[in-house]
Amino acid sequence: MKRMIMAVLGTMVVCLGGCAGSLPPHEELNQAVRKSLDATGFNYSSKSRVTDLSLPKQAAHTPSNAKGMKYLGAGLDIVRGFSVNMDGAIDMKAKKSEVLYDLHYDRDNVEVSIKLPLLVDYNTQTIYVGTSLFTTILDAISPQGPETRGKLIKVNIKELLKKGAAQKPELSRLMDGNLLNAKHMDFFNNVFKDILLKAVAKLDDSRFIDQPLTEQDRKAGVERRIRVTLGHGDSVAVAAEIIDGVAQALLQEGAISKKEYDVLHLLTGEQAQDGFADKFTLTMTNDFGIGPSGRIGYWAGRLNVAAREGDYRIGIENISTFGSYDAPRFSMAPETSQVVDFKEVLDAITAATAKDKTDKGDSGDDSCAPGEPLAKGGTKSAL
Repeated sequence: MKRMIMAVLGTMVVCLGGCAGSLPPHEELNQAVRKSLDATGFNYSSKSRVTDLSLPKQAAHTPSNAKGMKYLGAGLDIVRGFSVNMDGAIDMKAKKSEVLYDLHYDRDNVEVSIKLPLLVDYNTQTIYVGTSLFTTILDAISPQGPETRGKLIKVNIKELLKKGAAQKPELSRLMDGNLLNAKHMDFFNNVFKDILLKAVAKLDDSRFIDQPLTEQDRKAGVERRIRVTLGHGDSVAVAAEIIDGVAQALLQEGAISKKEYDVLHLLTGEQAQDGFADKFTLTMTNDFGIGPSGRIGYWAGRLNVAAREGDYRIGIENISTFGSYDAPRFSMAPETSQVVDFKEVLDAITAATAKDKTDKGDSGDDSCAPGEPLAKGGTKSAL
């Protein structure tokens, strides 16, 4: 009898454990998104690219050499071979974020990569620019100035805006010098978290479907893959809700005016959504991989827009991975690196430019303008 009771209890524990670990897809994803957004920091890697791009075929009566037409095909090919890669880290405790932008082109045996590393310290409102094409160009422009190669360039946001506003007052109206601070980092992070959680929670359960794990999933530690498929109505509603939520936050913080908010609100209203539905279709497919920690480790989002009449069509894909939750790793460390202030770079460029003008003025050039008398008689030909 005792053995039977123990067996029954064991079976109940197994059943309860199995039920607890097998939440419905919608509920599981809600929980994973919330847990991921509650982290104090993480590392991420993402790649965005155009997967589909189609424009109406050239009309038969349009000359092949019409202005701009000969460049259109080449331009579309460039876009199709172009991608934006980002590798970064976010630390909500230390109030800083880092990202390495990689503008990448790879098509027809041509591969070009332009990288720009940036670190933003919200506590001190400072941006650090790492070694990149930008710093190499500065070295070429002002070789006599402070050596920037291998150093971080420090840019104080408030000082830069103050200097720019002195020359162009409209700049101070467009950008608030206090926008990129620790308080605003927390504020917008909470706003984004609330908007995203509400958007995911509102979707119908039928949009969430479990997908079989791939070998790549298992190697990456993904334990459950959930696909969220959104048709036109859901896609437009989610996009409108996110845009309107961000607009409300910007209005609340004074980053935009009431008039500007009203314009954005009008664009996300039901009338605008209905008008969009008459002309275009919008669909989204999102695959989420959930790791053993119960957090999002993988996200693949695909967005497609197509005109209801004509051949306009565009597809965009973003694939992102996330890790090091609550323990983000940074590659840029201003406290242990050589740093040069951006003001020094500007001052050096200004001084080099002034010296170049002085040297040209003292070159002793006795040339005169066409038609003026020459020193030894005659006149200088206009030719």
